[in-house]
Amino acid sequence: MNIEKLVRHLKEFTLDEIEMIAEYDCKTELERLLNEGKLVFEQGMYKYIEKESALEYGIFATQENYNSQLKFKDAVISFIENYAKKHCKQRTYETYESIFRVNIIPYFRNMPIQNINSGTIIRFYKCCRRRCLGERRLKNTMALLNQLIKYYQNLGVIEKTCNFQVKRLTDKNKFSINRIIFEV
Repeated sequence: MNIEKLVRHLKEFTLDEIEMIAEYDCKTELERLLNEGKLVFEQGMYKYIEKESALEYGIFATQENYNSQLKFKDAVISFIENYAKKHCKQRTYETYESIFRVNIIPYFRNMPIQNINSGTIIRFYKCCRRRCLGERRLKNTMALLNQLIKYYQNLGVIEKTCNFQVKRLTDKNKFSINRIIFEV
């Protein structure tokens, strides 16, 4: 029996409890887990310690990042290099790069990413409609913009004030402002 897996599942237990479940003497395995720092022994109970996996990000946000203005174009370059290149297939990466280059960056180019809000998104959507983007390209453009915003919100670079989702609320091949849901 894999004692480490059982310990991880139980989280908190006594020596008698785990030996009863495992049906053999677990003392040496528990000592090994204690030495490795995976268990602690407190008040007669063994407790499993959850190790948080280290996440790597290309941008580390500090409080001063809220004061500095990250230009949209620089944010896209960082997103492409630190996220899309590492976590997406080559074809997806190329599509992202194309959508950003042709549809999104020309509109937002030097705007600080921290200044984007729901009104900005609505104006961008209307600009895309005037440019007569195809339904699928428009949907993909809005979804990618949302992904970029969520990426920087999760990094703590920008505040979570601009929340929108791109959903299908009309016919499958039709895309309209009704398919963008803004959270207030």
